[in-house]
Amino acid sequence: MSLSYRRVAVRGAGLLAMVLLAGAAATPVQAVTGGAAVTDGSYAFAAKISIGPADRSCSGALVDPWWVLTAKSCFSFDGQPVVDGKPARPTTVTVGRSDLTTSTGATSSAFRVVPHPDRDVALVRLTRRVDVAPVALGTAPVVGEQLTAAGFGRTATTWVPDQLHTGPFEVQSVGTGTTGILGTGTAGICRGDLGGPTVRTTGGTPRLVGLHHSSWQGGCLAETETRRDAVDTRVDDLGPWLTATMPQGPATDQYGDINFLYVYANGDIAPQTFPATSTGGFGSPLGAWRGGAGAYATDRVKVFNDDFDGDGVDDLAVMSTTTANAFALDTFVTRPDGTHGVPVRSWTSPNFGHLTSMKMASGDINGDGRADLTAFYGYASGDEAWINWLARPDGGFDAPIEAWRASNFGNWASTSVFAGDVTGDGRADASLFYAYGNGSMAAITWPGQADGKFGAGYTSWSVAADKAPGALSTLKIVDGDFTGDGRADVAALQTKDNKLRLLTWTGKPDGNFTDPVESWSSSIFGQFASIKLVGGDYNGDRRDDLAVLYKYPDNGLGLHTFTSTPTGGFNVPLASWRVGSGVYGWWPSMRMDGE
Repeated sequence: MSLSYRRVAVRGAGLLAMVLLAGAAATPVQAVTGGAAVTDGSYAFAAKISIGPADRSCSGALVDPWWVLTAKSCFSFDGQPVVDGKPARPTTVTVGRSDLTTSTGATSSAFRVVPHPDRDVALVRLTRRVDVAPVALGTAPVVGEQLTAAGFGRTATTWVPDQLHTGPFEVQSVGTGTTGILGTGTAGICRGDLGGPTVRTTGGTPRLVGLHHSSWQGGCLAETETRRDAVDTRVDDLGPWLTATMPQGPATDQYGDINFLYVYANGDIAPQTFPATSTGGFGSPLGAWRGGAGAYATDRVKVFNDDFDGDGVDDLAVMSTTTANAFALDTFVTRPDGTHGVPVRSWTSPNFGHLTSMKMASGDINGDGRADLTAFYGYASGDEAWINWLARPDGGFDAPIEAWRASNFGNWASTSVFAGDVTGDGRADASLFYAYGNGSMAAITWPGQADGKFGAGYTSWSVAADKAPGALSTLKIVDGDFTGDGRADVAALQTKDNKLRLLTWTGKPDGNFTDPVESWSSSIFGQFASIKLVGGDYNGDRRDDLAVLYKYPDNGLGLHTFTSTPTGGFNVPLASWRVGSGVYGWWPSMRMDGE
């Protein structure tokens, strides 16, 4: 393995001119030379880090489902110091994939880099939680003991093996912050291994004791050096720094939460979060900020719960207007503990249009990893248009763009909109249900494009009047991936014949929807008008579920969860959080996703 992109003087370990081990993508990275290819899941925590379109590759170790530990120097360019924040160049991290040509494990963008103040160590925050077992820290290395080094760097014979390799190394010296190691036999560390893990394995369990810092690169392809000495950065004593740097909380676990906005009578607002638990139920709401007196009103607010800054945690976006019809977009970025601070106000307009003429949804329309906002707008002229606000890295939004417009579409009032990846290309598509005057119904989908606009619309589902599920006013519609196959589905809670029932339209590989299937019904669950319906993966099984906020006849409130099944149907509801009359506010004050 090698970390090299510049030569440095290293004295503590007796090595005079070792080389840092970062690999440029122009000379792609491989793995530990003289070692063995990893063909099982024993080193699933090992990470491949790719920076820029073709700038550099390094290795690392997953130490938390959200965080990878690697070398700070991997992120230094042109001698500039590494600072806490977004990586200077786009960075992708792959874990759980010892063979990079396979699809195991997970790939995630890097959202934040946190450099250690004194050592060649940095924590990299992923934009999504990965279901790979992290590696724990071990105790300090001891001179003479045998350790195992791993990495995706160059080997003796292959420039780009796309394979994780490991090799045996003996500890030569132990300093305050570094460890000198020597490859056993033909083992060596090459370019591309910078930040790769060195572990001690006891009872079959690896423990992380170091990260590759520099090497002579003996035995590496295209190198004439024969020495196999290397220097690792010690990490065994960094437990307190990891704990302080990796804040954990309800927002960063594997369970999706419900963000909502509470609007007080005086116009004050309070963003809050219902934290989900392993059962799919919810705990009491969390909140930390309140403000904005007079700026909001329940009849002039639309609320959206989605990941607008691309960090893997859902945030709260609020579209509002004043009594003078002035528009504003605010984003409450969710903290790891589930609370929110002062909102990011990104777009305002003195007279954009009418909020009541906008049916809105959220989704990643341009495929950049951040959810955007889209509105199906009904002009006074009779035209209809899709208008999009594309999200920025800070969670705010750019000025709106008209993504599609027509003068002969139909009746704006006969629509119900949603946004999800129907076509399976990684971009959210705008869709709507349309109720024709003859009683028939159709779903129409406009594919999302990389420029943030939409392609031509097409009919993705249709049904004759005698087979239609009913009027749109009898349906509460939520989109989500209820089957877990990566394509958008649509669920609807319907009131019909004095019963409530759940219907699911599942997405098909051809970009269309199946006919709806009923999975649950009840004549005693409650009143349709007393239900707010939202979607998310509340039990952590990578399928979206449905949550119902219900107002009881005594004005008390409760949450119920319909967890999804692999076919896209739903199990019987699970009751969790509940408060009695007058204990927690008034029903109209709680604005939830899509309202």
